[in-house]
Amino acid sequence: MKRERLERALTAPLRRRAVLGTIFWAMPKAVTRRALEKERLVVTWRITGRRDGRADLRQLVIEHGAAAVLAGEPRDADLELTLDGVGFVLLATGNAKPQAMYLREELELSGSPWVALRLGRVFGV
Repeated sequence: MKRERLERALTAPLRRRAVLGTIFWAMPKAVTRRALEKERLVVTWRITGRRDGRADLRQLVIEHGAAAVLAGEPRDADLELTLDGVGFVLLATGNAKPQAMYLREELELSGSPWVALRLGRVFGV
């Protein structure tokens, strides 16, 4: 995917909402059965790059054998990931590696480094 093309697509608020909404809708379905059985965690996704300067916030919550994505930050997170919309789309589609993004300072982490290390296994990557 071309980064410039994604940038253009994600600057339009309705398109941005549709793209991010689709990824967040699919996210709980991508959590492995093993993670559902063994994990209990909250991950906050802070997606920057909106025209108004604010960030889109969603939380992936895994507990009691289920996964859900919630709007905002209703819970204390074990891990918070901050990245721009283009980086998020590239990461979610497998077109970017989180370690490389972190080293290039395109991905910020706060919270438990252990949860960050386990996150790939949560999605079966």
